[in-house]
Amino acid sequence: MKFNIINEYDPLECVMVHRPGDEIERLTHNNMERFLFEDIPFLKRMQEEHDEFCDAMRSRGISVFYLEKMLLELLGTHAAAKQSLIETVCRVEGVPAIAQELLNTQHFPDESLLQLLFAGLTTSEYQKKTGRRSPPSPAKEDYILEPIPNAYFSRDPAVVVGPTVISCKMHYFERVRETILTRSVLEHHPEFAGQTITYGGSRSPTEDRPFTIEGGDVIVLSRDALLIGASERTRSETIEVLAKKAFDEGHVKRVYEIPIPTERTFMHLDTVLTIVDHGVVVWFPGVMEHIKYIHHLEEDDSGQVVRKKDSRNLEQILSDEFGKQVEIVRTGGGDEHFASREQRTDGTNTLALAPRVACTYERNTRTIAAMEKAGIECISIIGSELVRGLGGPRCMTMPLRRRSADEATV
Repeated sequence: MKFNIINEYDPLECVMVHRPGDEIERLTHNNMERFLFEDIPFLKRMQEEHDEFCDAMRSRGISVFYLEKMLLELLGTHAAAKQSLIETVCRVEGVPAIAQELLNTQHFPDESLLQLLFAGLTTSEYQKKTGRRSPPSPAKEDYILEPIPNAYFSRDPAVVVGPTVISCKMHYFERVRETILTRSVLEHHPEFAGQTITYGGSRSPTEDRPFTIEGGDVIVLSRDALLIGASERTRSETIEVLAKKAFDEGHVKRVYEIPIPTERTFMHLDTVLTIVDHGVVVWFPGVMEHIKYIHHLEEDDSGQVVRKKDSRNLEQILSDEFGKQVEIVRTGGGDEHFASREQRTDGTNTLALAPRVACTYERNTRTIAAMEKAGIECISIIGSELVRGLGGPRCMTMPLRRRSADEATV
């Protein structure tokens, strides 16, 4: 496969997802807020909803890759990658002493290792598996390795821009392992052989924390331009470092930094703005129509990144980038009451499967009506359990390839 994402709306060909698993069962009333959940989902129904979502994509001819399946294949066939992955996870999470024990296939065969990479490992589980006293751990509660219940939001650990990948750096420590797992698959699985991680690869320690960035804040406008949200999760300093790398590599020419409120409901730019076709956006007016300034980043003749406040508002910027007056579909149909309700259930977080074909939760009825009025075909999916982690269809997918117009004519 060759990665290719030059915008948000060309026909989607391949995505990577993670089907929610036993890590969701680790959530309790006491820890759910620390793990960034609003409630405790019902796993069985959550999996059924996720399966229906993936079936909807497959029915449109989209190939769906599962992170957990590719990771299991990697564990079973690539010894060096497996060792590096386990050692990195244990080092980052403060328990390097158990790395070699986890690599002991007698105690932890590949299937068990895969499970604990997502669901975590408690002290009692470690003792039962190994017969040994567990080492001191910085993890909270009874965990040596904590679970990662947000892993089904596969948008955030990495994002494809053009033919390359940005390996992201999570703001919250509870999500750091998601990046490590995803990066290992992207770097070592044979399906992705020859692809390039242009930012944040395992050999780029200077592009690591505290320079945090998450995939939900990155929106690919075109071959030439990116929108990146300066949010709770993505630092302005990171955007500048990333812009410099993108300019040097020739991937884009312009980066727009969009500041959004650092509130839980607006955690990423794609929770308040998505693109469903050339010149057509869905946005939450309560945020997008109150942005006071936007920074424009470009490279000057000496190769330095120049940052300046753009004199245009976002509507003008989008219209200029699209070469036409942008068409805005407002969350909740623009009604303040329903916009607030449907923002909470990810009405703005749509995923374009093709131009003017967008996937969204069926519960966002007012936003769906507004999109359909604008001529957008809506693929509605059930999300009663999936939505409890505060994320929609775009959050749950990492697009790997879209068929661009020039390829379609070949």
